[in-house]
Amino acid sequence: MNISKKALMSFLMALTSLISMAQPYYHVMKRDGSNLIEDTVYNAKTYKIRVDMVKPRPKDAIGGRITLEDYDCHIAPKRSFYFTKHGNVYYNKTEDKFHFEKSQLDYPTKPNNKDHCGHFHWGRSIDECTKTLTSLGWPDAKEEDFYFANPDTLKRLQEDLGNEDWAVLSYCEWAYVCSYLGEYGWTVDEKKCFLIDTTPDKSLLTELRNKNNGNTSDLSIEEFESYEARGLVCLPASGLLKGSSFYSQNFSGFYWSSTPNNKDTSNGVASGAYEMQYTPSEARVWHGANRGLGYAVRLVILAD
Repeated sequence: MNISKKALMSFLMALTSLISMAQPYYHVMKRDGSNLIEDTVYNAKTYKIRVDMVKPRPKDAIGGRITLEDYDCHIAPKRSFYFTKHGNVYYNKTEDKFHFEKSQLDYPTKPNNKDHCGHFHWGRSIDECTKTLTSLGWPDAKEEDFYFANPDTLKRLQEDLGNEDWAVLSYCEWAYVCSYLGEYGWTVDEKKCFLIDTTPDKSLLTELRNKNNGNTSDLSIEEFESYEARGLVCLPASGLLKGSSFYSQNFSGFYWSSTPNNKDTSNGVASGAYEMQYTPSEARVWHGANRGLGYAVRLVILAD
């Protein structure tokens, strides 16, 4: 079948228009000498059109697509992702299945609730995992059920949540989010939150600050939900689990990355992993988290 040049151009213009409607903007990090710069692309006409790379925007996505390019990530892959409206992950023992919290603001508050475990180990050893989980009443804990921040054991989580594109952010991706998209010091209905603005130039956080004379503030649930619909993400201060005790709930947030720290060793065995953590006064990515601690997990959905 012969296709005229005019017909082909019309098809490509229509395709570009559809892409533009589905993905109106995205963030791209680039390296300029020793500096990092962020480009925000508003119009899909700047894409190099390749039909085999076009992927629909996920229905649960919040805000724009986020891409890291030429970013010094060492072992981390370059990829694009979206945040979504789904909250942290938790595990239900009775159902033997993973779920998302009902909202972005929710997290478990009782360490003895076997059907609502939202703090997980990254992966140190089966002994470390069962020691901690036995104290919670789970003597039959299995390594593969709980070490899913490790990218090698993510498949179980993807199967339970029905999408193979769910992923845990790398340490570089968390570092970018902390440096360019997120702000600590906010609360939502008296819950501490690290807010992530997925819109260009942090327009939502700028708008919220302008409403409060340039300061962070306590948002109502209704106010947060209205901004969530426009691209605002909340990481609640879910604290950490050590043994059978919770620490720092509603004060600090601890979230696993997918990146191990193999240089952090004990008796020749790697025991560390990178984590994203925040308090009311700072947010950072740290390399020395013990893989046997219980941290929260927030998934993103891969865009390509």
